[in-house]
Amino acid sequence: MNSSLARFLLLAASTLFLLSLPTACERAEPISYKIPKEDRLVDMPGAVAQAPQTPADPAANKMQVLPGMEEAAAQAGELSYTTPEGWEALEASGIRKANLKVSDAHGSAELTVLAFPGDVGGRLANINRWRAQIGLEASKPEDLPAYTEPYSISGHGGLYIRLEGLEQSILGGLLPFHGFTWFFKLQGNRETVLANEAQMKIFLDSVRLEDDHH
Repeated sequence: MNSSLARFLLLAASTLFLLSLPTACERAEPISYKIPKEDRLVDMPGAVAQAPQTPADPAANKMQVLPGMEEAAAQAGELSYTTPEGWEALEASGIRKANLKVSDAHGSAELTVLAFPGDVGGRLANINRWRAQIGLEASKPEDLPAYTEPYSISGHGGLYIRLEGLEQSILGGLLPFHGFTWFFKLQGNRETVLANEAQMKIFLDSVRLEDDHH
């Protein structure tokens, strides 16, 4: 075999060998990627946190007057009452049916009278709103007898509430009355409020609500 033929055969054999090898794409093994599980939990905005009230910030827990509240309060009817001695009668405006103030050497307290349709969340919820306003923890139904008592207001069965906070206190009355709930709340300096408990009851005893159902 001459040298030219030998080189040709060697070249042909090499070419066939290379063609028989798998290509790079054929050799590539499939690669697995571990993809972290996607977190489907989405942070949804919760209820707006209410800033805790301090005695220096009495507006922190004041109810927002929504459209229609004044009209609803007007439908509850009017009331008459006697202003306790030493108390000052202020102008009632907006949703307030009455507004009084008392001051002494310790400080001052303000009495407001409001009326809303329905039960406004229920007796316990309303009392717990008042408790929060003077820094007290929420109460349970079984705790109510410790600081409430049945009380007649305008000849109807209501509830008297006595809440003592560290710096502020509340004396109040709740009265369901012909589809409305009436709120009578004396709130202010702890000593001033508690010193005027007798006058608060005199006020509640004097209240007469407009009653077209009789």
